[in-house]
Amino acid sequence: MLIRAEYEKRDELKYISHLELMNTFRRTFRRAKLPVKYTQGYNPHIIFSMSQPLPVGMIGYSEYFDLELKEKISFNLLKNEINKFLPEGIKVFEIVEISDDDKSLQAIVNTARYEYEMSLENDDINAEKIISEFLDKDEMEITRYRRKKDDRLIDLAPMIYNGKVVKDNIWEFTISTGSSGNVRPQEVVRALKLETDGKVRDIPLVNIKRLGLYVRKEGKLFKPIHKEVLKKEVIED
Repeated sequence: MLIRAEYEKRDELKYISHLELMNTFRRTFRRAKLPVKYTQGYNPHIIFSMSQPLPVGMIGYSEYFDLELKEKISFNLLKNEINKFLPEGIKVFEIVEISDDDKSLQAIVNTARYEYEMSLENDDINAEKIISEFLDKDEMEITRYRRKKDDRLIDLAPMIYNGKVVKDNIWEFTISTGSSGNVRPQEVVRALKLETDGKVRDIPLVNIKRLGLYVRKEGKLFKPIHKEVLKKEVIED
């Protein structure tokens, strides 16, 4: 039985790394005595994978993992057992069964939505006008800084799909993520700062929240657990 779970990672655990988060889930599966499936070989490990990593310091409201089990279990029982042993700050709230033929999360997730608590030069700035002009640009080059590799220029324009003012200084952007074209959430702020000559200021990573990860198909966004994405029919437990 192969399952895909949707979960949230909140304030209490926003400073743990992706590796630490994976180890937290593995310990939880063992403590819950789930019939997890292991790889073969000298160093067997749980067959378990996660969606795109959250940067350290960022909250994620709609994250995902895949897990393989040796036998079928009720989704509600599975969810309750996992949540019973998870630490405060992480909670699984939906589980579906997927097919062996379904592609991995890393392969299909290509879009992310982020919420930004912005910092502006003054209160008189027209935020909606800034976003509108920002999204209308045909080219938006910034330098991507890379560890142990040379920095390079990238064009963000085709990879920022949408943006809006939610309220006051809270803005939201829908951007490309994954192997087909990846925008780091901080790069949106850097591009805004460059394009507005500093009217939009830098913000710390803790001012950014990931609202969700999606599969973008023909301009529409679907959750990785949606029936439009999965080959196996989604059945309610």
